Amino acid sequence: MRSKKPILASVCILTMILVMFLSSAGFPGPVQAAAVQNLAAGKPATASGHADVYVASNVTDGNQGTYWESINNAFPQWIQVDLGKESAINQAVLKLPPGWESRSQTLSIQGSMDGTNFSTIKGAAGYTFDPNTSNTVTIDFPAVNARYVRINVTANTGWPAAQFSEIEIYGTSGGGTGPVAIPGKIEAENYSAMNGIQTEPTTDTGGGLNVGWIHVGDWLDYDVNVQDAGTYAVEYRVASNASTGELQLQSGPATLATTKVPNTGGWQNWQTVTAYVTLNAGPQTLRIYASGYDFNINWIRFVQDNGDHEPPTAPTNLAFTQPTPDTIKLTWNAATDNAGVAGYDIYANGQLRSSVNGSTLTFTDNQPSNATVSYYVIAKDAAGNSSAPSNTVTRFGSGDNHTGRGANMPFTILEAESSSNKTNGTKLAPNFTPGDFAGEASGRSAVYLDANGEYVEFTLTSPANAFVLRNAVAENTTGTISVYVDGVDKGNFTVTSKYSYVYATPSTLGRLGYDNSGSKAYWLYEDSQLMLDQVYPKGTKIKIQKDAGDVPWIYVDMIETENVAPAASNPDPNKYVQVSGTKSIEQALAEFRQDPTKKGIFIPAGEWTIPSKIYLYGRATEIIGAGPWHTKLMAPQNQTNTDVGFNIGSEANGSTIKNLSAWGNYVYRQDGPGKFIDGNGMRNVTIDNVWAEHFVCLYWGVNSSYNTFKNNRIKNMFADGINMTNGSSYNVIDNNYARGTGDDSFALFSAIDAGGSYNVGNKYTNLTATNVRRAAAFAVYGGQGNVFQNLYGADTLTYPGVTISSLSFGYNTLGFGDQDTVIDGVTLDRTGGDFWTSVGADDKINDYQNFGAIWFFGGDRSFKNILVKNVDINNPVYFGLMFQSKSPENLPMTNVRLENININNPTRYGIKLVAKAEDGQGPVIGSASFTNVKVNTPGIKAIYGEDKSPNFKVIKVSGNNW
Repeated sequence: MRSKKPILASVCILTMILVMFLSSAGFPGPVQAAAVQNLAAGKPATASGHADVYVASNVTDGNQGTYWESINNAFPQWIQVDLGKESAINQAVLKLPPGWESRSQTLSIQGSMDGTNFSTIKGAAGYTFDPNTSNTVTIDFPAVNARYVRINVTANTGWPAAQFSEIEIYGTSGGGTGPVAIPGKIEAENYSAMNGIQTEPTTDTGGGLNVGWIHVGDWLDYDVNVQDAGTYAVEYRVASNASTGELQLQSGPATLATTKVPNTGGWQNWQTVTAYVTLNAGPQTLRIYASGYDFNINWIRFVQDNGDHEPPTAPTNLAFTQPTPDTIKLTWNAATDNAGVAGYDIYANGQLRSSVNGSTLTFTDNQPSNATVSYYVIAKDAAGNSSAPSNTVTRFGSGDNHTGRGANMPFTILEAESSSNKTNGTKLAPNFTPGDFAGEASGRSAVYLDANGEYVEFTLTSPANAFVLRNAVAENTTGTISVYVDGVDKGNFTVTSKYSYVYATPSTLGRLGYDNSGSKAYWLYEDSQLMLDQVYPKGTKIKIQKDAGDVPWIYVDMIETENVAPAASNPDPNKYVQVSGTKSIEQALAEFRQDPTKKGIFIPAGEWTIPSKIYLYGRATEIIGAGPWHTKLMAPQNQTNTDVGFNIGSEANGSTIKNLSAWGNYVYRQDGPGKFIDGNGMRNVTIDNVWAEHFVCLYWGVNSSYNTFKNNRIKNMFADGINMTNGSSYNVIDNNYARGTGDDSFALFSAIDAGGSYNVGNKYTNLTATNVRRAAAFAVYGGQGNVFQNLYGADTLTYPGVTISSLSFGYNTLGFGDQDTVIDGVTLDRTGGDFWTSVGADDKINDYQNFGAIWFFGGDRSFKNILVKNVDINNPVYFGLMFQSKSPENLPMTNVRLENININNPTRYGIKLVAKAEDGQGPVIGSASFTNVKVNTPGIKAIYGEDKSPNFKVIKVSGNNW
């Protein structure tokens, strides 16, 4: 056994005393290497995996008391050190903590130049680690050249895992290579030292390797010899699938240049970017430092400056026409340049789409008619200088709802109550009442079928073979409802109330979603899924009909129609370990971790039960499915409230999970467990095309930054869809659809109870949130420099469409900071609602606090620097804009600006200044400015509460109609 924790401290003290005594008495210490330079000191170490917190980096940290331990009971295991460059080596010194009891490990030593192809330096043998010799083993071997040194372990007599506290490699650094001459070209993988990166084969011209997996703070050092002092153009050969790349060229403490890396449209789509630097003559070390992330570098070239640093002007008047529905023709006015424009780069949705020569001022693109695409153009000259982008133009897809606002998803929604449908059922009169089958429906209406032969018939507006039916059936019911295609019976949807009918007490609703106890049922609707036998064309009739043997009654709310591609296959069996009936997800991950040539695992089509959380660690991991309709990860369906999903450790930063669905089994809310993705401190993780239902959250981020959540479907959750907290910054939440979340669908909460500071630089873009069961579609609680843009929210059951609040909720939080929080481009339909009590309120119409479509709530933290613009509020439950302050703090709202807002058909007021929300609360304090804010056909009047709020200033700038 390894009794290293209980007695380690006392043993270490005794060992220190013994070593000091032996040294002073003249006894020899541990054997020292013949070569005096430890080439592994401080260098990056990677491993086949690790147990608990005993990570690979401990073996090169110079501390014999820390150690690496491999995964247990899974020999063979390995650990390797990257020496940074080819080096002549002849000795390895391996150590364990000095107080551990004796053990023998069977191991071999291997070497490699590229980190992939290894040869044996020292064959397998058993080596004894003895505390009487400080648990140190010295292994000599004939001098060889290597850059990567791997220790491969097959047995350990003291513990069922490989263990080392220090790995020291001795020899001569450099392997006979000298500094690179400048002017000249440097292959990116030929660094002398680095931190954080990995290499991979490149498809760029010339082949070889590129460096990648680059995160903020990673760096590469290059030894160079500058022939002549002066100004040089430094060209970087880069590729990226994101717009987050940035690098700096550094010399000692000085930053010589900072260069943006564009989105080139793929990890192997290569482009050259240029900066200009002044270098001194002679030998020196230059560092490339990653100040951004997610990009690859293939080479760096230094050429003598030609003197042209002036970029072209930006192209102007970018516009488009559509010769056909699938064709987009761009035109622009020419840029100018002192030496002439050499060409133009055309970007679509932030990715390089194409390039044309400098005399061409048009480009024709082919895009599906239902795709929303934004374009801009950049001019270039022969010296490599690039202009600022042109203006941006956007072609909204024909399949987008709500004039292009919100997510652009692959499905189309058809409302059951639409006049374009045929039905002999009962259309419900709309209302806004939670716990009512109309009030909780999309569009606040549905169709009721309660007799055999009753139906609602939809007409496909685009080809489809897969359908989601939003419906409500009786409590404690599981059954079927029949489906007909052009009059032909095609089977049934399975419908259930397993995850609906959540109970609460109407008087407060404060525990709604938590306990599933109370006197009234809420959250009545649930989804059912069905894939049919073929793709049916536009115009096909899809009939949902109650037949004999079906459920006694059903409310049909909507269907989603989708044309789903066949299940995808493993993209590269040599790179992705495939899950199968005989190889579980955990086993596939273990195999991946033991093979550094693998990128991750592939989970093929099928239902795969995951009984608990799956931990990702060791290195960045790709989890790829066959598509969310095909690869289904299932919580045990005979259980409830089981915590399943993925937990992403810090060593797995940079991981990707995509193209799959996940089906939880939560039936009520528990705060803490229940997130499909766990990962506090997560960095550079991508969650893409994931469909998740019946969890508490998709993700709740704590100090999580530089992550991307895109193209996801988040449905029927018991709390938030995605919420970023505790300093989570620079995340991209883009093109996601949420329906039926049990708390804010998309939120930022600038709490610091678990560390961190302001949430900054997050981008929440192209989002849809509907039928939010508790709280808001979009919410921001403090932070600064965050952007919410192109949003669609509808049918919130209890709360606003957008909440902007500085309430701490009793946590250690920050309010809003000095940089603007921007909410830009929002459509809200039928939002607002009732929650909490309103004892003693002014303007009291029921027992609840009544919420508007957008709620500005100055809480117990600072509320400032808010810009809301380009908003359409349609048919709000009560009000369009609502301003409220918390007492007794009464902190004023400052620098709040509202621009270009249309409030259409509010049932009461366009704008409400809350004078008294309940006893002891109010009136609102501070000010807000209004520019081009229009209130159209209010139920009572345009604005309420000005005369009741003497300490709130309404600043009417211009363009208002009230």
